[in-house]
Amino acid sequence: MENLHRTLDYSDKSISSKLAKQVEEEQNEKYRLIAENTTDLISLIEVDGTFQYASPSFEAILKYDLSSIRHLTLFEMIHPDDQELVNKEIRIFCKRKKTVRHIEIRIRDNEGEYIDIEASFSVIDKSSFSKNDLILVVMRDIRFRKIFEQKIYHLAFHDSLTNLPNRRSFMNELNREILDRKHRASSTKMSVLFIDLDNFKSINDQWGHDVGDQVLIEAARNIKDAINPSDLVGRVGGDEFIVLLRDIKDEEDLIKYVTRILTKFNTPISISGQEYIMTCSIGVATYPNDGDTSRELIKNADDALYNVKNKGKNHYLFFNSKIKNESLERRLLENALRMAIKDEQFYLEYQPKLNLSTQKLIGMEALVRWKHPELGTISPGKFISLAEETGLIVPLGEWILRESCKQMKKWQEKGYRSLVISVNVSIRQLEDATFIDTVKNILKETDLDPKWLEMEVTESVFMDVNDAASILEQIRQLGIQISIDDFGTGYSSLSYLKHLPIDTLKVDASFIRDIHVNEESRAIVKSVLTLATTLGLNVIAEGIEIQEHVNELNKDGLLFGQGFYFSKPLNSQAFEEYLIKGLNS
Repeated sequence: MENLHRTLDYSDKSISSKLAKQVEEEQNEKYRLIAENTTDLISLIEVDGTFQYASPSFEAILKYDLSSIRHLTLFEMIHPDDQELVNKEIRIFCKRKKTVRHIEIRIRDNEGEYIDIEASFSVIDKSSFSKNDLILVVMRDIRFRKIFEQKIYHLAFHDSLTNLPNRRSFMNELNREILDRKHRASSTKMSVLFIDLDNFKSINDQWGHDVGDQVLIEAARNIKDAINPSDLVGRVGGDEFIVLLRDIKDEEDLIKYVTRILTKFNTPISISGQEYIMTCSIGVATYPNDGDTSRELIKNADDALYNVKNKGKNHYLFFNSKIKNESLERRLLENALRMAIKDEQFYLEYQPKLNLSTQKLIGMEALVRWKHPELGTISPGKFISLAEETGLIVPLGEWILRESCKQMKKWQEKGYRSLVISVNVSIRQLEDATFIDTVKNILKETDLDPKWLEMEVTESVFMDVNDAASILEQIRQLGIQISIDDFGTGYSSLSYLKHLPIDTLKVDASFIRDIHVNEESRAIVKSVLTLATTLGLNVIAEGIEIQEHVNELNKDGLLFGQGFYFSKPLNSQAFEEYLIKGLNS
């Protein structure tokens, strides 16, 4: 019986051994299949790089005959510039016996071309076929990933339209240049040019964005052609470009480059046989005189550009102390303006509009005034243009419209009816997608009949705002009247008027100021009256200051006017007294 147990025990062990061997063989077969069918480059090497094993992928990817691999070392395949890195990593690895981090290196294929790979190393303890430890090297072909990464990098640091460096890329390069100059003496200066295309918006509006894109590409080429290859030009957004001139000898040298850029734009840009005239304005700041940081240089160049745009465009200006002071004043004023809108530091004045022949009041124009708690009254000439540039005109304009409608409703409830209140509306307000809804809400809040409201817009709105006619038509459909302010100073052709949704032309004060002594001004006013009569439009003259103005306008048959001759703008209380006086006279 004991022998039987022994026999059975031996038999069980034999079966277990066979099963274990079978499982091991199956596992080894799986490992072999994985190793021979993987796209990774798998190898076993000695510490000196001698191959003990190389997967078939060495033949598929690197084009090596597997039999010849044994006569090579891994280090012979590695790019000379990467060998020190690999040696270092392997030494650390062998010492610590830990898997080394992934490293990117270049390895040579059998045709002599180096490819990018990612490699990792693991230790294999001494085994039956090697008296030394072996290193398992797993390498992955990352050529396509590197190409993709380069594309992503390029997109991250370059403008997709012009292929120029974008703002981020330009700032990085400018920061490097400044840092370099702070650590080494240089006999030359470095300048930053902020460039803006003049009236580019009209190209997009009239010809479409496809043409606009082509104009931007050609503009970029113009700028690049005007500077040295070692200099840098980037596109920072829209129609704005920025240039880094690395080696400027003196101001005369700087003027040469700036003039060269301006001259490049003298030649019309030709696209598909059509020529487009495009000029540019340039603001200039120089390191270190105008700033020793990238942010300061760009801000000062931008401030110089702002001054060029305000003074007529198509020119350049170097940053100076006057611009610096004006810029500081502008920033302080902008901050104060934001606070003023929040705190409602504004009030309205009203200038009467009269029938010239009967001297009867027909309405009034609402004019905004700003009373600063410390600075006192600030002129609209100082803050209206700033509000438009910064977009603050949108909340400010909403406040003006609401207050005007509220005040008009109050006067109507007091019995002062049949008067129309005029409110100026800016281009930025019309561009605001919520403007129509805002107007509707204000009319509903104040319960003002829209027929007693008139909106005044400037002629330039039809050139600067997309679908301006459509927007104004929506306003008219609410029952609001539309007036063209400063008429005669903007849009050029008079024939376009018949296509626009307008009710009144407001002749600019510049034609009224000398109408009693200037034949040309009289002729302009008369032609406006003739045209308006033909189109069924009203005409009102602004800027009437003396009796002679009234006499001349009466001769020409003009019915309506406003100006200091009748009254200066009045606050609500004074205007109400003016109303009472008019009713009693």
